[in-house]
Amino acid sequence: MKTILSYFLAFFASLLIFIGLPLLGWGIREIPRFFDHPARSAYVIVIFILQLFAILYNPQVGRNRENRESGIAQHKLDLVLIQIFSLAIVLLSPFSDGHSIGALNYGDDGRYIGLILMVPGFILMQAAEKYLDRQFSIQVTLQENHKLIQNGPYRFIRHPRYLGILMFFLGISLLFRSLLGMFLIIALVLVFVWRIYTEESLMHQEFGKEWEAYCHQSWRIFPFIF
Repeated sequence: MKTILSYFLAFFASLLIFIGLPLLGWGIREIPRFFDHPARSAYVIVIFILQLFAILYNPQVGRNRENRESGIAQHKLDLVLIQIFSLAIVLLSPFSDGHSIGALNYGDDGRYIGLILMVPGFILMQAAEKYLDRQFSIQVTLQENHKLIQNGPYRFIRHPRYLGILMFFLGISLLFRSLLGMFLIIALVLVFVWRIYTEESLMHQEFGKEWEAYCHQSWRIFPFIF
């Protein structure tokens, strides 16, 4: 019963963030106008389905994180910035659209491209966490008997979760035609690059030649670019 309740609370919290915050940013008194455009209405439906998918596909993510050791000095500034920028995108992108402040002027095709982009981005996030299994952590850290994962989304991309996050939030920014969201995406990329170099320093220290061989056959986050 406790497990079912925890899943329900996690699902409800996710809906509050990804549906509640956009409606708040749009304007509580203007909620009926939010649903005037089918792309925005579809956004609510897609978010509901994706969050349900996350609960069913990844029920164990975040559990069993004992026996962790870092090997580097811990800092939390990157995590704080990631959270701030992510929540700001979810809140300010609809604000841009609803108030025509920092809004991009393009047709409905751009909105639907954003809506479509959200789906593979979210699935990639979940798949990356699924393949890491008990090794997944939001901290830059290693677990006892840590293994170098090189299958699934990690076969060609060393940080697929970050790519998924960027695709997901870029999709939200495009759907709401938000220039503010685009600027925040750039800020998020910079934080991820900083975090990637920190993580890879730790992984190289831990896995040595195995890590170097893996790097020769994979990209950090953007295939053929970085």
